[in-house]
Amino acid sequence: MDVVLLRSCDSPDPYVHAFEELGLTASCCPVLQFDFPNPEQLEQQLNADGKYSGLILTSPRAAHALNRSFDTHPDMRDNWTDRPVFVVGPKTAAAVESAGLTPLGQDAGNAASLVDRIADVWVEKRLRRPLLFLSGNRRRDTIPTGLAAAGIPLAEQEVYQTSTRRDIELPDGVRWLSFFSPSGLEALEASRVMLHNYRLAAIGPTTAQKIRDVGLEPAAVADAPTPDDLARAIVHADETSEA
Repeated sequence: MDVVLLRSCDSPDPYVHAFEELGLTASCCPVLQFDFPNPEQLEQQLNADGKYSGLILTSPRAAHALNRSFDTHPDMRDNWTDRPVFVVGPKTAAAVESAGLTPLGQDAGNAASLVDRIADVWVEKRLRRPLLFLSGNRRRDTIPTGLAAAGIPLAEQEVYQTSTRRDIELPDGVRWLSFFSPSGLEALEASRVMLHNYRLAAIGPTTAQKIRDVGLEPAAVADAPTPDDLARAIVHADETSEA
């Protein structure tokens, strides 16, 4: 194994493919874990018929929590089929569709743009009751702050918790560790992985600086946060070290 990608894999995964195109083998290693505590609280909110105008979900994990509640209580789904369900990104949209609901705003791209979309629909549909935001413990303030500024009432229910893994074991023969966020660094340090035994790559300058902050130097930094740029950066670093 040439490269371990410290991230969850897609299927198919564009990063794994980019490395294969350049003759390297790569595998993914998730560095975060997700828990879904207190599902009863979410079920109470979803069962509050008429209390909310719609839902907001900004991650597939929130959609997973929603789907679990619907699987346990299928009748609750009917309460939401005619209300707007706002999402960020295609993955969250797909997860909402799998829950039997129709997503709105998946083309917004980020939470700030979604706030604008929500404001438009709020006026267009003459909504009045609060929206219910299904969030995680590490959520940012963009949605609550933006909606408050727009005068749109919001209720929030934390439905999942994100934590750093502490049990990572790397396969034998790995040469490169590729970091996509500071969470990867935290997880490997918590798992007592000896980072100086590997060559380190970063998806961008922010993550590269985090590596330097712990006294290490990344051997490769992608010019842009894309699969091809990361793969090229690692290949170039290999070629330079062999020259």
